[in-house]
Amino acid sequence: MLPKGKILTAVGTLLAAFAIGYVMQGGAIAARIDPTDENLGQTLSLASSVPLPPAALVVKPPTLIQESPLLRVAALEQNHLSPAAISDALQVSDDIMCPVSLKAVSMADAMVGLTMAAPCAADQTVTFAHAGLQFSALLDASGELFLTVPALEKSALFEATLASGAQVETSLDVFTIDTYSRVVLQWIGEAHLQLHAFENGAEFGAVGHIWSEAPSEPTRARTSHSGYMIELGSEVAPQAAHSQIYSFPVDWAETETHVALVVEVEVTDATCGRQIGGKIFEIAPFAPTKGQSFFVDMPDCHAIGDFIQLKNIVPELKIASN
Repeated sequence: MLPKGKILTAVGTLLAAFAIGYVMQGGAIAARIDPTDENLGQTLSLASSVPLPPAALVVKPPTLIQESPLLRVAALEQNHLSPAAISDALQVSDDIMCPVSLKAVSMADAMVGLTMAAPCAADQTVTFAHAGLQFSALLDASGELFLTVPALEKSALFEATLASGAQVETSLDVFTIDTYSRVVLQWIGEAHLQLHAFENGAEFGAVGHIWSEAPSEPTRARTSHSGYMIELGSEVAPQAAHSQIYSFPVDWAETETHVALVVEVEVTDATCGRQIGGKIFEIAPFAPTKGQSFFVDMPDCHAIGDFIQLKNIVPELKIASN
């Protein structure tokens, strides 16, 4: 039992386009000269010292050529660009002026290093997706980001989506994926779920209790033959995606290890009196992915500060010795 406030036990319910306007003025504008204009007569007189006959002062208006409607329509059709063509042209321009890149490199302990660059998206939110895993992050002032993510499949595909809708992806092979068992807990928004792993009957706060406030790390996990926790996601938006991943190195287990997993959620101003949900799934070597979604009806707001525990939401992990 987690000794933090009153603990309640509950069972979760499982389960541009563009519009172009054409303005056309029909006909041509006739240029006319008034033969009675006094200024005209003066100008002509100054140009010659010989008096001109009256007939010479009469200037005929130019002959107007009537514009054919067929010619007008043909010209319009030739110059017309469809919205799709304009959108494609703008997309090419955006790709050139605002490139977005995502690179992945395989790291030790079946981890992947992701490097993203989007110069035109500085300080913007980006959401990553990988094999059912989803989490949000924030690009820095230069539009760049580096983070380390646990791989969940051998042929690993990573997708990144910016707030603008722009997407980019990358992939690589992670050959050490079968050396780890992993459990993923994820949620959207302000639920603030917590995944606790109790290794070999560990008590709360003791050695073997792995969670976000005592996460351990891969190197220590291998030397101590235990697991570690990684938390992904940040408070960048009200509907940001969050994940916690517990990993255990199965190829280094000296003795059979049992890991009990508990999901905990605190009753807060943001969660009281409403239903919250999440998803939990397990990745094990040479085994299909197992998981489920769950929903919890939270107590009224008079219970703020209490905790709800969801036990047996995922079976106990059993790690055989090697």
